[in-house]
Amino acid sequence: MTPPAGRCLTDAELAGVMSAPPGAVPEEHARHLAACARCQQRALFGAERRPEARRREAKPPSLRRTLLLAALALAAVAFFFWSFGQLAGGAR
Repeated sequence: MTPPAGRCLTDAELAGVMSAPPGAVPEEHARHLAACARCQQRALFGAERRPEARRREAKPPSLRRTLLLAALALAAVAFFFWSFGQLAGGAR
């Protein structure tokens, strides 16, 4: 059974190819599967495409959390410069 030019393998033909042992697939089907990206995708991932799961939109962080992070970053920078000043000779 040869797939006509311009036609993909039917579900039955594809199932036959997938269930056949290696080397026992009809040559016409093997050639078509080697050349047809759509049939390769159907063979690897299934005949039916599942709808993609919708992603929830990411909420921006709250203003309180943003201000807390900014304050911690500022405190870390201030501590760095204070400790650097202590190592360099300190404030006399």
